[in-house]
Amino acid sequence: MRILVLEDDVAQGDALISLLGQSGHEVHAFIRGDDVMRILRREIFDLALLDWKTPGATGREVLTWIREQLLEPLPVIFISQQDNEADIVDALTAGADDYLIKPIRSAELMARIAAVMRRHASNTDPSQQMILRVGGLVLDRNVRTATLNGRLIELTQKEFELAWYLFRHLGQLVSRIQTLQAVWGGSESISSRTLDTHISRLRRKLELTPENGFCLISVYGYGYRVEYIEAEAL
Repeated sequence: MRILVLEDDVAQGDALISLLGQSGHEVHAFIRGDDVMRILRREIFDLALLDWKTPGATGREVLTWIREQLLEPLPVIFISQQDNEADIVDALTAGADDYLIKPIRSAELMARIAAVMRRHASNTDPSQQMILRVGGLVLDRNVRTATLNGRLIELTQKEFELAWYLFRHLGQLVSRIQTLQAVWGGSESISSRTLDTHISRLRRKLELTPENGFCLISVYGYGYRVEYIEAEAL
């Protein structure tokens, strides 16, 4: 998993990076809460571990931002010295999935992470997972078909997977590396030109133009973002 850690104590942050890294996770650690909100605007994570009091923005403020701004649910676990019952209740009421009090015991943390991720998976609506509807576009992963305003669009398997990944993260900037990993499994034999070619084909086949309510934006040197333009804004 890609795990985001917000921890302003360097020693504590290093300990979490080491523990989670040994379990095979990709860990990105931050000291400032405002940096976390900036990175979440353009990158996707599977889990966030937040401290309570951090510079720039508190963990509580980051949690509120996550629940209000992110399109997809992001599991959040607090790891904090704050053991006040009111603070714990506040965090859980605001949408935290769990709350652990420092000092953290390694086995307990890994067990809590596993439990939260199981709940997250079981609470996901299968219909939302398998069918995406954006404007006149429908992507059905059950049968791997794409229809645009009721018209069947022929896509190759990789074109469909790319469309699914981009629209699953509608409005979010996804990196080229993330996209290659998601669609092609991070194969080193796949070049950036292959990705660009598939993006170009999707733009044409799915008519991803402002006139049809879509913008497929290429951010030079980083990645792509698909945006849906509300009809009234056209």
